[in-house]
Parts: sequence; C-alpha cells; structure tokens
Amino acid sequence: MTDQNKYDQLQRAFNRERKSRKEAERIIEQKALELYYANKDLKEINKTLENRIIERTKDIERSKQELIKAKVIAEQATRAKSEFLSNMTHELRTPLNGVIGLSEIVLNEDLSKNVKDMLENIKFSANHLSGVINEILDFSKIEAGKTTFEEIEFNLPELINSSYNNLTMSAKSKGLELLLNYDKKIPNTIKGDPVKLNQILNNIVGNALKFTDNGFVKLSCLLKEHNKSTGKVIISFTIEDTGIGIKKENLDGVFKSFIQSDNSVSRKYGGTGLGLTITRNFIELQGGKLEVSSEYGMGSTFYFALPFKYVSHESKVSISVNPFENKTIDATILVVDDVAINQLVVSKILSKWNAVVDIASSGKEALYLLGKKTYDLVLMDVQMPEMSGIEATNIIRNDKKFEHISDIPIIAFTANAFDDSQRHVIESGMNAFVSKPVKPEKLYEEITKIMEATNRK
Repeated sequence: MTDQNKYDQLQRAFNRERKSRKEAERIIEQKALELYYANKDLKEINKTLENRIIERTKDIERSKQELIKAKVIAEQATRAKSEFLSNMTHELRTPLNGVIGLSEIVLNEDLSKNVKDMLENIKFSANHLSGVINEILDFSKIEAGKTTFEEIEFNLPELINSSYNNLTMSAKSKGLELLLNYDKKIPNTIKGDPVKLNQILNNIVGNALKFTDNGFVKLSCLLKEHNKSTGKVIISFTIEDTGIGIKKENLDGVFKSFIQSDNSVSRKYGGTGLGLTITRNFIELQGGKLEVSSEYGMGSTFYFALPFKYVSHESKVSISVNPFENKTIDATILVVDDVAINQLVVSKILSKWNAVVDIASSGKEALYLLGKKTYDLVLMDVQMPEMSGIEATNIIRNDKKFEHISDIPIIAFTANAFDDSQRHVIESGMNAFVSKPVKPEKLYEEITKIMEATNRK
C-alpha cells in the first residue's frame, strides 16, 4: 500500500470519527436540552404539587378548626340543654312534690268518700304530669346514650300485682276488664331492673287502657326459658286489647318519637307520642324486642321478652299499700330545703313515722344547726341559693369544725333525674339520694337502710 493510500485511509477514518463525534455531540446536546426541559417541567410540577399540598394542608387545618369549633358548639348546646332540663325538672318537680306528697299524707286521714275521691283525682293528675316530665327526661337520656339499668333482686309477682292494682282504677273508670294471666312456673325472685320493667308495663298496659273504650285489656306473663346451669331466665310479656287498633299503614310509625298513629288519635286521646319510643328503647337496650300486631277497629297485641337472672332464695322485699302503716323511725332528722312546700311535705311524712324533725331553709342554716344540736341524719336539698347542698356537704365532710359529725348520714333530695347529676351527688360525699316528687316508701327505705348500715338508732 502506497503512502497516498495510507493517507486516504487515515483521512476517511478521521472523517468518520469526526462525524461520529459531531453526531454524539448533537445527541448529547439534544438530550441535555431534553433533560433541561424535563427538569424545568419537573420543577413546575413540584412547585404545583407543593402549592397543592400547602393548600390541602390549609384546607385540612381549616376543616380541623371547623370541626373543633363545631364540637365546642355541640358540647355547649348539650350542656345548655342539660342545664335547661335540669332547671326545668327542678322547677316542675318542686310544686309536684307538694301536690303529690300532701295528697299522699291527707289520703291516709279519716276522710269522707267525696273528699277522698277528689284527692285521688288530684293525686292521679299530679302523677300523670310527673309521668309526662319523666318521659321527656327518659327520651333525653336515650338521645344522649346515658340510659342505665340496675341489676337488683326483686319479687316479680309483687311487682306485677302492684302494677295491676294501680292500673285497675283506670280500667274500672272506663268500665273495662283488666285481666291478668301469670305463669306460676316463673321464679318469684329474679335479678333485673324492676323500675324499668314497671315503667314498661305501665306504659304499654296504660296505652292499651287509654285506646280501649269497650271490652278488655289482658296482660300475660309466661316463662319462656329457665336455664338452671347459667341462671338465665327469659320471661315473655303479652298485652292484648280490644281497642281502636292501628291501621296497617301506620304500624311503622308507632315507635317513632312524637308520633301517634294519626292526628285524630292525638286530638282525642292526648299524650306526648314518646311513651312507646322510650319503651322500645328500654326493651332493646336490655336485649329484647318489642313487637306489635293489630287490626284496625279490633284491637292490638304488643309482645316482648326480657332476660333476667334467677335468684335461688326468696326476696324479702314486700310492697306495702299504706306507706305509713306499721312504720317507725326512731331518729332526730334535719331537713334542709329552701322551698316551704317541700319542708312541709317531708316533715309531715317523717312525723307520720314518729321521727323528730328540725327544718333549715339553707345550707348555711343547716351548718349552724348542726353545730348546735346532735342529729342522726340529714335530708339535704341539692339546689339551693346562697349555699347548695353539695357545698354544705363538702364543709360537713372536710371542715375541722365539723369533724365530730363528719360521718353523719346525708341523703340528697334531687329533682334532677340525670345519672351524671346523681353520680355527682354521691361523689360529693352524700350517702344516697331520693328523687322528687318524694315517694314515702322510697324515702323510708333509704333512711332505714342507711341507719342500719351506719349503726344509728
């Protein structure tokens, strides 16, 4: 190969390399440019994302603040509602306490039949109003999820007979038969919530009597299950009537709040429209189910079953017709209440049991009397001006001036039916509470129970 050929060959190789290098530079430049624009786009996307994240964070923070604000408003509304109901309960139950209490006392005097009948009507009307107040309070508890149930021993036949006897008066006034079918196989003593059961039965049977103009109302109590190994007892309750019945299209609305089967029923028979709503909730919260079948113009049947616990021994609890008969309280009791009618009612009730009674119209006066005289027990109103019952109790329990009587039994009078308020009463140092309107039998039970527990007279 000549020198010229070698030169030409080298020249071609050089040109190829030069061309390749230029192509590589062009590709690198193009890729660099693409990378530049891609990086620029990425920065824009990042900036957009950052802005979106900032805005989203702001939105979340705003939503969070709005939720906190809404929660605060809801809590304030709940507190305001509770305070309103508490105050209204106190204001309504205070005069009712006077009407029911005095009626109870006077009815046990030697009266003419005419006067006794009028007093019975007064007491019935006051109890009806008390029932309406209780319905509103029960509904509020259900709404707030604060319904609680006791689990105590009670004698079922006595509860059923007591309820039956109380409702018989309503049946007789309308010329209706009130029938009772009670299964003798049901254990006498069981564990459950007797107050709620009594309320359920009174509500359903009371409704049946209200909506029945001719014929009868029948309550049947049957043993559905008795498991001796677990102690579980299931009892079914059926309430039949020959009343107005419920139209098929209105059956679904029977258990709805503030609703009755139709407006004409509400106008004719009255009522809040809450009774069956509360009753259904009480039953369901205890593990039962309230069912209804009805034929319009022919009558209705309500059915439910509830679980209880079997108690092997017999309950000693008995229901007395006369709350003052054969009862004595050998004690000196200080009654603290700022309302004159409450003072009168409670002092009259206590005097019927031969108790020695002193009256204080305020927490301060109670402290003064407790410093001057020896008492076996204090009945203390919770809501009083100047010094509340809770404040007075706190001083009695903790002030050195009263250390010699710091353990004196104190029973609260409260018109507030909410469990939180009643719990607050106990936490404040009081031994027990009695709700207004005061029921003599309940008051007697609490006093004797505390006197025995504290080894008083």
